[in-house]
Amino acid sequence: MTSPVLSEPLAMNRESADGCPSGAGERAPAASWYALGVLIATTLFAFVDRQIINLVAPSFQRDLGITDLELGIIQGLGLAAFASLAAYPIGWLSDRYGRRLVLGCCIMVWSISTAACAFQTNFTGIFAATAGIAIGEAALTPVIFSMLPDLFPERQRNTANFIFFAVALLGVAIGLGLGGVTLDLLEKNHASLPGMFANMESWRVALVLVALPGPLFALMLATIRMTGHIGSIGGGVAPLAKLDKMLPYLREHWRAIAYIYGAIFAYGLPLGASLTWLPVAMPRAFPSIDASSVGVQMGVALGIGSIIGLIVPAIGTKLIGGDADLKPFRMARAFLFVAAVPTLLLLFASQPWQIYATIGVQIACLLATGALMPGVLQQLSPPNLRSRLLSLLGICSAISGGLAPMLVGMMSGWFDGSRGLLTVMVIIGLPAWISAGVLISLARRPFMTTIGALRASS
Repeated sequence: MTSPVLSEPLAMNRESADGCPSGAGERAPAASWYALGVLIATTLFAFVDRQIINLVAPSFQRDLGITDLELGIIQGLGLAAFASLAAYPIGWLSDRYGRRLVLGCCIMVWSISTAACAFQTNFTGIFAATAGIAIGEAALTPVIFSMLPDLFPERQRNTANFIFFAVALLGVAIGLGLGGVTLDLLEKNHASLPGMFANMESWRVALVLVALPGPLFALMLATIRMTGHIGSIGGGVAPLAKLDKMLPYLREHWRAIAYIYGAIFAYGLPLGASLTWLPVAMPRAFPSIDASSVGVQMGVALGIGSIIGLIVPAIGTKLIGGDADLKPFRMARAFLFVAAVPTLLLLFASQPWQIYATIGVQIACLLATGALMPGVLQQLSPPNLRSRLLSLLGICSAISGGLAPMLVGMMSGWFDGSRGLLTVMVIIGLPAWISAGVLISLARRPFMTTIGALRASS
């Protein structure tokens, strides 16, 4: 069923009588920026807890007799699979019982689970504890991105989204750095540790210490003052008529959902394939280079691409004119088609730097598109469904990112020669980039219909 709300009423809803966008003069209060600071600090705390598992893995593998296969299961299945399974139920709980409450409970779950890792004596115990970490941290993306529309007006919401997206992107590096500092200090001062800690291995002490701030962050979360939907779709907390239930909402607006999440799934495929297999493909295509140089040069390409990918959408949203609601779609479509253009270079590149440059461009375009998507989904989502719909963002990304490496592995035997893997990456990547751009283009009209229905119901 198509909503009767058309473009003219949409423009009237978006603009006041003087022609300015609704809420254009509103600014977020200091309480909103304080809340963003708390949410960023909470996210960094989560990344420290997550990365400490990777840092102490060699130690507990040695002390507990864990095999490489078991370690792979812990670091892969124990985190990614359980996080994907938990994301939607956590989104449902936060929509129903309150986002601060659910996020606070999840902080305690991942903190207790991190500390519990310190007292395990076998693979089963470590696996169960890391599953708890994954379940607790599954709240981060859907719940925090769902809270931002309740804290910031539309004119500042993209800024808040970009800041949080950048922190989440850099969180792995920050988590590794802080975790490494913690381990180093413990190794150097282990003999002076008090009480029971002096008799524990350093890696066990580290797990306990990084988990201890959990209750503090839960208390900090309780100090956040939710300022309400400032100039946002839906207003207030009252249910939107006919749009406060998931199934009726999906039945009426399935086109917008299918196109947008289809694009998210599609653009996750080529990067999932490249980032996993390029370290293997490069030495095959260029026998003169070794694995260490691949790592360094890929790191440089990804670093430069990441910085560009974070800066460009933030600048673009301010400089590009036209309909504010459609601006993210126009930019995302451009990014995705730009990413598709150099893909064929993977087949014909005569120098390694040409491949690294291609991957750097694609990373920049992917992150630029990814930075825009939370804002699009925030607009698309009724307040009472926002966490659940945003949880699908992480699930789509996780599935496509996990599926792509498997597809490359399955198809690699079809092509002989030194560039067989690169050929498969092109076969997967080029249609995926183009499909994502087409789906984003197709999403614009149903997206406008959906947000028109939301505004009409507010």
